[in-house]
Amino acid sequence: MDSPRRNRNRAACRRCQRRKIRCDGQSPRCGACQKASTPCINDGKQLVQRSYIASMEKRIQWLETLVKESCPNFDLGDQPTDNLAQEEEPVLIEETSILSPQRELAASEEQGSGQSRQQYQSGPHHPLRSISRMESRQAHEIGLVSLSPGGEPRYIGPSSGYFFANLVFSSAGRHQKRRNAANDSAGSLSGESTTLAAEILHTPASLPPRRETAAELSAKYFETIHIIYPFLHQPSHMSYIDQMYSSEDVSPIVAFQVCMVMAIAATDLSRRSKVRLPAEGYYATAMQHFSNMSPDGTLGGLQSLLLLMVYGFHNPSCGINIWNLNYQCLASLIDLGLQRDIRNTPSLKISLLEQEMRTRVFWVVYTFDRTIGTMMGRPVGIRDEACDLRLPMDISDLELMRPDAQERSPEQSPSHISFGIHLFKAARLNSEIKYVMHSISREPPAYAYPPIRDIFIWQREMLERLQTWKAETPHTDNINNMSAKLCEIKYHEMMILVLRPSPAIPDPSEDSSILCFRHAMELLESFRELYKHDSLQYSRLVVHSILLGTLVVLHSIWKFPDISTNLQIDELSKNITTALNILSSIGEYWLEAQRARDCIDDISGVTMRRLLKTRASGESTATPRLRSRIRTTNNIKQSPNLSSQLPLGQNATNQQQELIDLDTNPAGFGDFNTGFPDATLEQSDSLQLFGDSAFEETFGLTGVPDFDGLMWELFNLS
Repeated sequence: MDSPRRNRNRAACRRCQRRKIRCDGQSPRCGACQKASTPCINDGKQLVQRSYIASMEKRIQWLETLVKESCPNFDLGDQPTDNLAQEEEPVLIEETSILSPQRELAASEEQGSGQSRQQYQSGPHHPLRSISRMESRQAHEIGLVSLSPGGEPRYIGPSSGYFFANLVFSSAGRHQKRRNAANDSAGSLSGESTTLAAEILHTPASLPPRRETAAELSAKYFETIHIIYPFLHQPSHMSYIDQMYSSEDVSPIVAFQVCMVMAIAATDLSRRSKVRLPAEGYYATAMQHFSNMSPDGTLGGLQSLLLLMVYGFHNPSCGINIWNLNYQCLASLIDLGLQRDIRNTPSLKISLLEQEMRTRVFWVVYTFDRTIGTMMGRPVGIRDEACDLRLPMDISDLELMRPDAQERSPEQSPSHISFGIHLFKAARLNSEIKYVMHSISREPPAYAYPPIRDIFIWQREMLERLQTWKAETPHTDNINNMSAKLCEIKYHEMMILVLRPSPAIPDPSEDSSILCFRHAMELLESFRELYKHDSLQYSRLVVHSILLGTLVVLHSIWKFPDISTNLQIDELSKNITTALNILSSIGEYWLEAQRARDCIDDISGVTMRRLLKTRASGESTATPRLRSRIRTTNNIKQSPNLSSQLPLGQNATNQQQELIDLDTNPAGFGDFNTGFPDATLEQSDSLQLFGDSAFEETFGLTGVPDFDGLMWELFNLS
């Protein structure tokens, strides 16, 4: 005789659901959570209504007021007799609390886990609608992210791409992982190992016995970092090395700069050659000299701060707070008056070398400020109108020593400063993009900057200016030239910045999004070239760029049927593999890169399987709109003015047509009411990222992303 069928417990908590174990539904904690001493959080149909929580909070405040009036001696801070409140931490109750400074509370899902987030939604669950609402807001939200254990939340703004990536991870149902350990089983031993390693690595290292060795190691710095950030003068620095080996009376600034340059060069060289060089030891020695110097009030002091900035970007073990250091550099810049052009003031009697070094240092600080502000989505530190934005002269370091130095002629080969000047021009364009597209207030005062009457016309003009900038990249005969490839990467990064969602254009058109996808693919291809030729500099900026570029690609594939239908899978596979390989290599030195790799690996794996399944079933067909974008040159009518500004090459035709397509739909509305076969869409819904049952089945419950954990290492630089 069959036993009576038991009713299934519909009130299983979130932990029991994820572990697929039986939940007894006891309150306030089920038996399994009580035994594990972990918070018990209801889920599914038992979601707590936000209105209910709000009314309870108001009622508690009213009751506490009555208690204070009736019993003024009663201590409301006393805890209940049981220690349940001490064991469990508060739970997030706002759907957008990760994006809002109000009621930002930390939640701990498992004992020993880092700070995590739980989202509660009111009413029945509609994944497509919730994603649609989130996507429409994510370009202009306020982000307060806890970037250090026990610290106050830090501001992350729209240009960082934080909310875009947050959308991807949350929509994909990525579950939270522990922040502080690569292996959960490491426990407290990982902390002890980290402390021990830090003590060993940060032991001061002496200079190489031979002066030639120090000079050769320092030369590696000027062959790589100096091209991007030319704030030092190579002949002067080599004389500093001579002083270190010939004299015992050396100023702290000279000693600091010599050791820091060696530390930065050793960091990169040890990764390329797979030979352990004492980079951290040189850094520790430099910091001993730093404690004896005053970086304020001198150009050498500001150069020393910039060396710290470079080292902090390329070596995560140092714990340098780059955000605070950036503003120290800005303060020193203003104090020295580097923002003003003194070349037209003959009474100061400043040599050409000093004039040019002042200008170069200004532009490096300016570039760092725009780069960090864009990466973290924060305001720039000094506005353009407060500066004389004069560019340095195209004179190499060696030529600057001559009294009759002349700028490089167009017929001469470009030097390191030629590429540096070109990147400075990109920083100025980056500044304008920040002002126009990523300003928080859309109604600025009239004196701030001229209002943009049509943002779509401005966007089109900015795309043309960026293409002109790329076409003017200094030409070299070396096809593997690292400097030219870095300019190409910067071009794609800025095109993505203009095309992806922003406060000015929160809902880009489909044409704009497809163009953004193409530049994201080309960005990954450019990184692949550098990585293949062993010319890639590992840094926080590289991780941020690869992560954001890959997410743009994956987001576009799932959102736009045109892209998924016509995409070459082998090309996608090659670029995704490139991103994973680079992040894996950087992950050997930096834990955050490993976690970024894991997230991309999960989402890209499902994306590839979905593409292959859709192609095999033959249910996906090309749309006329995309085919019209890839017509041959004979079928495209080009504007003569635009054609003259576009870069030469096989992609020039496509780039011209892309700009024409952008201008045909300036309002930013696209027809998204088509989708993949398995997607369930209501009439009012448009196809959104990962809004289908396949992803929910693959990833389980739609949970909160671990993107806060990813950003912890990226932005917590203290």
